[in-house]
Amino acid sequence: MTGPRDRGTDQPDKTGVMCRTGQAAGASRIGRTSVPVPAEVTELITEQFGHRLPLIQEYVDSLANEGIEWGLIGPRETERLWERHIVNSLCVSPLIRKGLFVADCGSGAGLPGIVLAIARPDLYIDLVEPMGRRCDFLKLVVSRLDLSSTVNVIRSRVEDYQPIPDIVTCRALAAMPALIEMTSHLVPPAALLAIKGARAHKELEDAHDLLASRRLQADVVVSSVRTLDGQHTSLGTVVKVIAPDAGDE
Repeated sequence: MTGPRDRGTDQPDKTGVMCRTGQAAGASRIGRTSVPVPAEVTELITEQFGHRLPLIQEYVDSLANEGIEWGLIGPRETERLWERHIVNSLCVSPLIRKGLFVADCGSGAGLPGIVLAIARPDLYIDLVEPMGRRCDFLKLVVSRLDLSSTVNVIRSRVEDYQPIPDIVTCRALAAMPALIEMTSHLVPPAALLAIKGARAHKELEDAHDLLASRRLQADVVVSSVRTLDGQHTSLGTVVKVIAPDAGDE
């Protein structure tokens, strides 16, 4: 696998965007919308992010402000950012071993890539996104949250992305047959973790012949974490695609 220090040094658009002078992550800004963690997921969010809770709060507030202003998410998403987007993005985390190199393909507004970078500072992450405005937002967030030591923003189509990561993640990018085609130069040797919803099994059915022709193994995984009170909390559904001899990532 390609090491973290070899992550596409020849790829375009990796420079960061400077954040506003003197404003640290989590600092209040006059006129900005702040979206508090709902009581229903407070314990889960606190456990998953620990001392980095101010960073995920700042990211959510960035989504609720610049994310909406720049047209990356709809205004109606504000009230469900935590439960629908942040918690769901966490579902790939339990499936990734420590210290791996992850390419979040079609990263969009940073879901799940930015969420993963905050929750898992042990990972090295490329945010791969072809759209300029989305890349500008990702660079702003990476700079604002001081994530540049472990996160790169790369403006590129998935098909043109050259480094070979350990893991490819994606969320709401394409149906499974199209995902398998567009990541064929990466998977294998990388494993694909695609966040899916209720249609996961149907999409896997649709991709059956393609998976067989590529000699790939795929499973639907319902990802969950165990909270301090001993309860298992479901985070979301992931389709995991690997080569049969790849073993567990």
